[in-house]
Amino acid sequence: MLLGRSDIRAIIGTAVSSALSVYAWLYSIGLVPLFTFITGFFFTLWTQERFENKRRKQEFDRKMTEYIYGPLHQELSSFLKGLTEFQSSLNPVDRISTLSSFMKDYRYGFAKEEIHHCVEELQKRLLPYAKLFDEARSRTQFFIEQGLDKYQIDHLVRFSVLGSEKQGLYHVAIIEPIFRDKTPSQFLAEQPIPYGNTSTMVYTSYRPAGELFSNEHRIEQISKDVLEKVRKDPTIQEQRRERELLIKECTSLLGIIRKEITLS
Repeated sequence: MLLGRSDIRAIIGTAVSSALSVYAWLYSIGLVPLFTFITGFFFTLWTQERFENKRRKQEFDRKMTEYIYGPLHQELSSFLKGLTEFQSSLNPVDRISTLSSFMKDYRYGFAKEEIHHCVEELQKRLLPYAKLFDEARSRTQFFIEQGLDKYQIDHLVRFSVLGSEKQGLYHVAIIEPIFRDKTPSQFLAEQPIPYGNTSTMVYTSYRPAGELFSNEHRIEQISKDVLEKVRKDPTIQEQRRERELLIKECTSLLGIIRKEITLS
């Protein structure tokens, strides 16, 4: 049987009237402070219980979100670091395999559709980029060999940053700075301490002795000529553009995942 509006008003009025009557009776016998204390005590318990349940739910949601997105976040962070640092060992083909494994995991089914789409688009770009990456490094090495041949210098050139006791602290092949669109002096100057405040030797082939490197060194001048050719090469420029796009995609996807974890 449904109650009419007049019936509901009557029930509310009766409840309020009863509450006032109880309050008046308690006041008349001097128990209002005790009543107020007991009421406040139970209200506080009820409020704390609600807050605690909410906190537990938020903590559970956060852990579940990290469980769902954690492996993907870690993999993308590693890939982004490799892209940013021009690492030749990042092997995009391995990234494809890792992403494929994650997409087959049951946790992937709980991910949002937006993240599904971004991961799939990223995966499609990795195989073409892996091929482009290898081609760009081969082209860079070709230009370096051309430049070194012109001055009859052995193809294998590397730099060794020496410590105070002339021990090698850091070694880098000539392709690394040029592939990163820098001269050797620019690249070495960007290395962190203690590498930035020590001497650098240039080694060719496997000769045990080297020459002290400076901004005027012949390898530095040759590198500048090689860089001009590298910067005009279509394959290398395409690789750099694709790399920038991948960096943007990874950064954007990581931002979406972090937002999911933060808001959970």
